[in-house]
This record gives sequence, structure tokens and C-alpha cells, in this order.
Amino acid sequence: MKKEIIPTTKAPVPVGPYSNVVKYGNMLFISGMASEDAKTGEILHGSVTEQTENIMKNIKAILEDVGSSMGMVLKCSIHMTRPEYFSEMNQVYASYFNEADGYPARVTTFGSEIYDGLDVEIDVIAGIEA
Repeated sequence: MKKEIIPTTKAPVPVGPYSNVVKYGNMLFISGMASEDAKTGEILHGSVTEQTENIMKNIKAILEDVGSSMGMVLKCSIHMTRPEYFSEMNQVYASYFNEADGYPARVTTFGSEIYDGLDVEIDVIAGIEA
């Protein structure tokens, strides 16, 4: 198998030497997404609810753009600045998944320093139909 860099217009342009989406076999690896406008790259500050909503909306759009879906998400890694924000983030996060598809595996870490003073960053591993 060979890794492929998958282009998408649904994610902000990377600000460093990384790719937004890498495909390996029938697996997709989506880089950490922070609260940004996917078209302009503008940082979207706001509450943890607003940040998480924007991140999850962008992840959903990316997955759909590259031929996958939220139902194909296998694992999420969530990085947050403070544990007090967990409940607020989790409420939005949960609205993007359903029990019928099976919830993805997940890890959540706290104490992260996230780009431009944001409070949440999420990266995803998902499947894609071969």
C-alpha cells in the first residue's frame, strides 16, 4: 500500500508542513482541526460549544468531500485546554454520532496549548469504502 495525500477544499489550508487528509488503504487520517473558517482560514473564537460545533461541522464536510461519513469514524482524539469544558464539548460532539453506527473510540486530553488561544482541537481516523 502507498499513502495518498487527499485534497479537499473543505478544510483550511495547512499552516505548517502537514496534510489535512492522508489515505492509507481504506483508512483516512484527518489532521487536528481547530475552530477555523474552512474557506478563509480565519480563526473562529467563541465559546467551547461554538468552537466544537465549527470543528465537527468541518470534519463532517471533509469526510463527505473525500467519500466517507461520520458513521465511518473509528477514533477521535480531542485536545482541550481545561477539563471544565468537557461537558460543553461532549454535548456538541455527541450530536454528530449515533448509537446505531457505533460510537468511535476516543481519547480526550486536557492542558493542551492550542493554536491561537483556542480551547479545542480534534483529529480523526476514519474508514472509507475501498
